[in-house]
Order: sequence, then C-alpha cells, then structure tokens
Amino acid sequence: MTGVRAKKASRGAKSLSELCIEFDGRQLTVGTDVPEIREFLTHEYSAMLVPEEKSSMGRLDVLRSGNGYAVRGSREVGHAPSLRYLFESMKAEILFHFISTRQDLMWVHAGGVERAGKAVLFAGPSGNGKSTLVTLLCERDWRFLSDDIAPIRMNADVVLPFPQTPRRRIHPRREVPPNAIGIIEREAVMIDPEHVQRGPAAIGAIVFPAYSAGAAAELSRVTPGDAAFKLIRDCTNFADHKGAAVSRAAGIARTVPVYALTYSSGPGAASLVDSHDHGVRRAQD
Repeated sequence: MTGVRAKKASRGAKSLSELCIEFDGRQLTVGTDVPEIREFLTHEYSAMLVPEEKSSMGRLDVLRSGNGYAVRGSREVGHAPSLRYLFESMKAEILFHFISTRQDLMWVHAGGVERAGKAVLFAGPSGNGKSTLVTLLCERDWRFLSDDIAPIRMNADVVLPFPQTPRRRIHPRREVPPNAIGIIEREAVMIDPEHVQRGPAAIGAIVFPAYSAGAAAELSRVTPGDAAFKLIRDCTNFADHKGAAVSRAAGIARTVPVYALTYSSGPGAASLVDSHDHGVRRAQD
C-alpha cells in the first residue's frame, strides 16, 4: 500500500506500521501498532501519502496503552480512551504538527480548488458548506487543493495544497439549528488522484459562503476592510504572526477579489461559482 510500510519496533516484538504524510516536499512519519489507525490514516491522507521519508518533519507514534491508546508527538503524551476519540485527536495532532513546523505560512480555515493555475478558496467557520462546494466543483473539472485548511505564503498571494480527504455533511433534508450543525453526519469523498493539485497556485478569488434556507445563490463583493477582518478571524495560527498576519490579510484583501456567497442549494452555488468571472475561466473560454 502506497505510503505504508512495516518494521519491527525497537522494544519487544511488536510490529509498527509507518505512514509518511507529505506536505510541501517534507514528510511526517506516523508509526502505529493499531490496525484501525493505520486504516483510518491511509484513507484520511490517501492523497498525501508517499512511500518513504526523505526530508523529515518529525514523527508521531500511536500505540496501545492499557485500556486505551497513547499518542506521542511534539506535545506531551496524550491518552485516548476510545478509537472514535482517537481518530479526531490524531487529525488535530497531525494538523498541529504541520502548522507548528511551518510557521512561515499563514494557515487559514478554508477549502480550495484550482483551475488554469488559479485557486478559489472557500473560507469561514464550520457549517457553511466549504467541503460541499469544494467537492461539487471537483465534479466540474476543478482540481482539489484542500478541504478545511489552506496554507498561504506570507510573501505572495499563493496557496499550497493540503489535500486531506474531504468530508462533507450529508444534507438532513430538514432545517437544522446552528447549534446542531456539528452533529450532522459527514461522508468522505474520494478524489481521483489525477484531479488533485500537487503544486502551489496563485489565489484567484476568496469566497465566504453562508448557507441560508430558501435563498437563491448570490455572489456579492466584500469590501477590502471586511475581507481582511474575516481572513484574520479565520487565520488558525494568528499568534505566530500577529501584526504580520494583519498586514498579510490586508494585502490579500487589496489584491484578490473577495466575495460573500449566500445560497441554499449546493449544486446551484457551485454552478454560480463555476461560471462567475473572477479571473478563473475554463481553458477553452
């Protein structure tokens, strides 16, 4: 299996499976003796796995420990009592590791797609349909950049790919109060490897989606001031940059078109974004 290898642990006779998750040419190695974790990570990071470590970003180990599981990484040893809790804590730990290792980037809570060298980022809090829009646009021949996190360079309007397997919420076919969005079931969407963007892309537009029941899909420009404020709000590593993050967000807002997207139908919203003239056109246009 690509990106997975097994070796004997240094202690005892246990066999550890190792997975190498790559971001921007460097790899995080995750070792585990838990088959369910190996399967989960292989699925969750299928587009980011490589056969071997060439330039290390560090290591995490997930091991059985007593009645639960121990996670050993850059932070203190953590303990997970159940697999369900462990799955979520592993994703958080892996993301924390990449962000803390690459503090030269501004990591924004956003999903992204690319076409013709230009990226469209969907930014904002959870529950507004970022993953839904990203995956629907991938069905329209856009290339997948990221699902929930967008690493942006501090010296250029360029985003790097972080193609963790996208998970979109399954529409409940009923009105859901905002405080219940987090419990809606999600489904993984596997992206064809040929439709995964592997290199950096210039940011062509940023969209802040907002679901509104019954609303027709509509895009409206956001002022640079409001756009900068929203980007700062969604910067997950603001503490690493502070004033520099404020300047970076303001610079992006001045040079990149930023839109608010109101919608109730995911396909309708995806169609609107797909056809809108924001500097990202089909190759034949």
